Amino acid sequence: MRKILSIPVLLLGLFLIPSGAEAHCDAVDGPVATAAVKALDSRNVNLVLPYAPATAERELTTAFEQALAVRGKGPEAKALADRYFLETAVRLHRAGENASYTGLQPAGIDFGPAIPAAEKALESGDPRPLIQLMSQEVGGEIAERFEKTQARQIATEGPTTREEVQATRERVSVELAFIGFVEGIYLAAKAGGHAEGGGVSNAGVHRE
Repeated sequence: MRKILSIPVLLLGLFLIPSGAEAHCDAVDGPVATAAVKALDSRNVNLVLPYAPATAERELTTAFEQALAVRGKGPEAKALADRYFLETAVRLHRAGENASYTGLQPAGIDFGPAIPAAEKALESGDPRPLIQLMSQEVGGEIAERFEKTQARQIATEGPTTREEVQATRERVSVELAFIGFVEGIYLAAKAGGHAEGGGVSNAGVHRE
């Protein structure tokens, strides 16, 4: 069954990419841009360096120094300098993940409940509400897919007519898709998340 499941699991992996988390990193109020603003305000580049790969530290530090040199020349200059540095920090962060970057996203985007719950867990030190949320979501999806799979099952042990062949083929397809979905979740959990799957691990610190 491993060979049969290889294609569904591969396709499932594409749907399991955390696009919301990626977009969150690109947002003006995301963790990278927030760290960049704090670095500028405190004149401490070290606050944002952990969000970029070690190989990008020189470029990010140069951009930081350039932004600081321009910031004091008036409100418009400050806004342009800040925007430039935020763009640079987020772009280098995304490059460290081998991911594309299409520009800063506006603040206030609703990325769903998972990201806020994960952030709250990190802030509070209590993962229980997050675990409950994820258990409900994953458990609910598995239950719904299982019910749909059960509804397609037929009573016969094996097809004896052409009509039963087609019905069984559809049942097998649904069953394999269900198994592939479950295994895909399991493999994603075993493989690790955003930071362990690439990210900026060579920078030493990566929190989202």
